Amino acid sequence: MHYTKEQLEVEIAKRAPWYQSIDFPEYGISTTDKPENMLDDDAWDNKIGDLSIQEATRLRPKPKWNAIRDKLPNVTGMDVLEIGCNCGFFSFGFARDGAKSVTGLDVASKWLSNANWCKEVLGYSNIRFYNCDFMLFDGSDSAGHGGLLSNKNQSVPLPDNLFDLIFSSTVLDHLFFPLFAIYKMIRMSRRWVVIDVPLIEPRFKDESLLKFSYSEDLNHHGFNGSKSLFLGYFQRLGVPESDIRCHEYNDYMNITYVIDTSNFSSGLVGV
Repeated sequence: MHYTKEQLEVEIAKRAPWYQSIDFPEYGISTTDKPENMLDDDAWDNKIGDLSIQEATRLRPKPKWNAIRDKLPNVTGMDVLEIGCNCGFFSFGFARDGAKSVTGLDVASKWLSNANWCKEVLGYSNIRFYNCDFMLFDGSDSAGHGGLLSNKNQSVPLPDNLFDLIFSSTVLDHLFFPLFAIYKMIRMSRRWVVIDVPLIEPRFKDESLLKFSYSEDLNHHGFNGSKSLFLGYFQRLGVPESDIRCHEYNDYMNITYVIDTSNFSSGLVGV
């Protein structure tokens, strides 16, 4: 799909607001160059270094990507799944870094529409986007759509070894069943699970805490956990402690867990 620069700018404006800054190198522009095109909210998890909150919002999620990219496994030749892909920024990054295939999931149809449009403009043929709740996703093209709570009488599929790497950034904390989702990620992974989440520091370093917060209108919620809680939970599921790497960044407000699942053995026997 080819546009003139002017046509591309018009289409970007029509699709505004944009939650993510997507670059179009051929044209020298991005989706959030103009303030009126970006979703102007508090992008605190991208306010890294000396960036202002306005700069963090305009650049989101580039500052985060720059902070964690060299901590991620080499994805060359891998099949990658991104949970909560939004407009496709990380999915495009994995494709650029040599992934064999990338599958992106999101429950927001607007973001998925923008992601698919960007994919066509950028010319990626190895990326697929699905409007689907991860908890209903079974890896097939006919995977269930919508959200888990809006689908009655549906079982949660738990397939094994479907993707080499499963990635989510600031998504796990917004799920209704985050701990169950982690178990499903580990089962579906052939080698790696990467979970990037906010970090809460308890009063005592080894204190295991899971904090729940929600908006006044109840439309949004968040689960934030301590490092001790997640490390203990990964091990309880059957991942050896030595196969878990932690990268804390953004003044210890964020943490990326890189989990090697090659030695995973279910720790759920006898529950």
